[in-house]
Amino acid sequence: MKDEIYEIPGKAQLCYEKNKGLALPGKVPYIGMGSSYFAPMVFKYLGVNIYPELASEFFNYGIQYPGLDKAVLISQSGKSSETLWCADKVESFAGIMNDINSPLGTHRNLSKTIELFAGEEDFSSTKTYINTLIALYLGFGFNPGPAIEVITRDFSLYETEGGKLGKKILKFYGKGKCRGVYIIGNGPNTATSQLAALVISESTKIPVQGMAMAQYDHGVKETANGSFIIAINPKGKASKRTSDLLKTVNKAGAVTFELNNFGVEEEFSPLVAPIPFFFAANYIAAKLKVSAPFIVGGKVTTVT
Repeated sequence: MKDEIYEIPGKAQLCYEKNKGLALPGKVPYIGMGSSYFAPMVFKYLGVNIYPELASEFFNYGIQYPGLDKAVLISQSGKSSETLWCADKVESFAGIMNDINSPLGTHRNLSKTIELFAGEEDFSSTKTYINTLIALYLGFGFNPGPAIEVITRDFSLYETEGGKLGKKILKFYGKGKCRGVYIIGNGPNTATSQLAALVISESTKIPVQGMAMAQYDHGVKETANGSFIIAINPKGKASKRTSDLLKTVNKAGAVTFELNNFGVEEEFSPLVAPIPFFFAANYIAAKLKVSAPFIVGGKVTTVT
């Protein structure tokens, strides 16, 4: 996993260079599963008029109306079953994928291909997630170039921070009295919190939940005693409330950890904030001697 994480700066720059000038549509569904669903959620909370949809639920419950003629489908592998089911129902779609020779990349209804150029990825979605965000930033008229430069410049700092976080999670979880590990974020980093929880959970086999800070504040905070709360908290509209909440739950018996120095403005922090979590996941998995990245299932979820 670590080797794939180390490829992030170079693969991010390649995706940026290859997809300059990309334009993506608004006012259409952006459909995916897992990290491919979280990525467009970032932009919903950056004011982009799109409709992020979970492919499974959209197929079963949201696609019942006729005449869905346009959508953007995201599947980093290009093989996720539920996304392919949706592809069969959409008259014409743009596809964002890492493998252009995949079933999604060769689908009869595909009208536009956006390649991620992340290279092979055998572990959790790390470099493919970052490159999905880069494609979306470009497609919606943002310039992620300076943020990519920050990633390259500060990459070793993210590894150090991720190692610190990994040690704290492992120490806390190892005590045997852990009641929960939560990652919280605001606005576009609500998606980051869910992505980080997914990567740590599947890589380490430790259950972690990600959610909006305010959602945690609305009741879940009652589980604070014996919980570990990690806040993604760049300077922004809800940063003070988040810091105050951490103080409150700390007094109530929670262990807290705050990530707030990303070297970029809040709107680009979702591009940087996942990286310490990737390193934390790798650190924990190595210490726990996790035998394989995927045990119960595979990297690609296929449903028959």
